[in-house]
Amino acid sequence: MAATGELTTPDLLLLELRDQIVELQTRLAIGQEDLIEMACDAGRAQGEIIALQDLVAELRMDRDAWKLQAEHLAFSMAPRRSAS
Repeated sequence: MAATGELTTPDLLLLELRDQIVELQTRLAIGQEDLIEMACDAGRAQGEIIALQDLVAELRMDRDAWKLQAEHLAFSMAPRRSAS
């Protein structure tokens, strides 16, 4: 700084750079918070997906068991043909 209290061009540039650095640091901190929140959301979503996949697998097994039981009942109730 000049002795008269006036800012010189290099001083102004340094102040401008400092302001830009502060702004970038603020934006970086916000971005980091957003990333952490997204990672937490993704973890919850992944847990829900796994639970739903397990449920689908269980429902498919139930469906197959019911289908097999229905086929057995249909076969046992079908009229028998006499051997001619």
